[in-house]
Amino acid sequence: MRTVSEEKFDTGNIVTENSVTENSVREIGRNNRVMLLDMLRGFAIIYVMLYHLLYDLIFFGGMSIPFFFSDSMEIIHRFFLVILFSVSGICAGFSKNVLKRGAVLYLLGEALTLITAAFIPDETIVFGVLSCFGMTMLIYGVISPILKKIPDPIIFAVFAVLAVIFTDFYRTGSLFMIFGRIHLNVPDDIMWLYPIGITSYDFHSADYFPLVPYGFIFLAGTALSDLVKSGGLPKFCYKAKLPVVNFCGKYSLWFYIIHQPLFMAVTYLVCR
Repeated sequence: MRTVSEEKFDTGNIVTENSVTENSVREIGRNNRVMLLDMLRGFAIIYVMLYHLLYDLIFFGGMSIPFFFSDSMEIIHRFFLVILFSVSGICAGFSKNVLKRGAVLYLLGEALTLITAAFIPDETIVFGVLSCFGMTMLIYGVISPILKKIPDPIIFAVFAVLAVIFTDFYRTGSLFMIFGRIHLNVPDDIMWLYPIGITSYDFHSADYFPLVPYGFIFLAGTALSDLVKSGGLPKFCYKAKLPVVNFCGKYSLWFYIIHQPLFMAVTYLVCR
């Protein structure tokens, strides 16, 4: 249900390639890429870079940008995170080497943890976005044989509901329900549960994306892969293109790795 007959390893994508076979979709864009997915991921990575630029200007450059802490910014932030993780989940459904890709991304995330701990210990990244993507892809690779036996609408509904219920779990220790919040007695003295959103009282990460809820958003996206591969989207989705945005989406992994050290260096030079 989630396989393709051929595959290219495109390290330009933050999670996995965005290509399907020519036999699967006749309305596909150039190089067998679903252009809308590149565009959406491009917008998401551009937002991530702008967000980190504002973060650096505020916390390293000493600038005052009140909008960064506003409710409107929080809504924008969540919107683009949903796009990033769901689109990455869709693309993961195209992959035949999801375990390999997951391992590579997870190791890159852990390398980023070591680098930040060594050079900027106050801003150490523990289980950041790359670690989260990598671990989620490893989980997906293991459970995908089971998911293949379940209808896609059910998979999407289950993980989407879980993502909503656990949306602020790692921040508040509570579950979001229709009738209100349920507060859980979450332990704060266990150090090794941070990948699932349970952190110790002294835990700190400059960029933290636990599996709960972000892994649920990713897995919900995988349930849409077959719809995309079969040509079930409107025709323009396979041809939509904004050159600069699509370029950023196609090579989003490289943009993610390079932009933050560059922004921090520029902020230091300009604002010191």
